Amino acid sequence: MRRGLASTSAMVWLRSRAKELRRDMTPAEKTVWRILHEGELVALNWRKQAPFGDFILDFVSHPARLVVEVDGAQHGETEQALYDQQRTAWLEAEGYRVLRVWNSEAKSLADGVWRLVHHAAMQSPAVRRMDRWREQTMANIRTANERAVTSSSSMEEVARAQRGSEEVRPPAITNEPHEARPSTFEGAPPQSALRADSSSIEEERAPHFDGSVQ
Repeated sequence: MRRGLASTSAMVWLRSRAKELRRDMTPAEKTVWRILHEGELVALNWRKQAPFGDFILDFVSHPARLVVEVDGAQHGETEQALYDQQRTAWLEAEGYRVLRVWNSEAKSLADGVWRLVHHAAMQSPAVRRMDRWREQTMANIRTANERAVTSSSSMEEVARAQRGSEEVRPPAITNEPHEARPSTFEGAPPQSALRADSSSIEEERAPHFDGSVQ
């Protein structure tokens, strides 16, 4: 059996083990998984803890033929490093590019990890996928903006119509008789034009005779 092409029984074990790894992802792996779904990278159809050949890959995009591995401190040991080299050589022979990220980088250099993967993806067979995703996203944004403008215009028209109806609203009807309404005019009584002392007309009237003789 050529290395990397697992037997049926081995594949059953690999799939079972991959399921366990997906359930028990490390914090660094969870961070990278989120990074791979930011922006146009999401268009690459990533799979996590995916069996491939004799191996379980941390993250793989088959359309882009990219593999992202998240390494802990044990990958710096000689034996593990040798195994990683052999694994990388097999994957490259299958046409895949392997990117390796340390746990510490995943946690503190998220932007750098995103740029690393994006740069590799732009040189991959899946670059057109990202272009389509970008075009579709921009189209969706334009559509959403147009709907927002239309909705805003409609709301303004409704508000203007409501203001117009309020302006032509008839006066309120009251049962109070007009004569009983209090007057707000408090001016002085009319003055006689014949008097310079501004006495009221009431004072200009003739004196009342009670019949007595003086």
